[in-house]
Amino acid sequence: MAKVEAFRIAGLYLWFNSSDHRPPHFHVELPDAWELRIFFLRDPSEMVEKKWGAEPRRAELKKLLALAEAHRAELMAEWQRRVSVKDPGSER
Repeated sequence: MAKVEAFRIAGLYLWFNSSDHRPPHFHVELPDAWELRIFFLRDPSEMVEKKWGAEPRRAELKKLLALAEAHRAELMAEWQRRVSVKDPGSER
């Protein structure tokens, strides 16, 4: 796992799995509460997939999605550098 470098949010852990699948995404976790996948190239209304846990707070999610949208180019560069795609799959 490699930490996301494009941005940080206090209290949340953001990372890329080094061997993952398309479409490009990163994981974000509030420890012991929830984990999400953020598909950062998608429209904000389609970016989030909950993996487990409770629902994140609305303000927390809004901030996360705004930062992901604002840093798409950096996130894509990190994805290309850090992720070895195990299943090429589709971009959607």
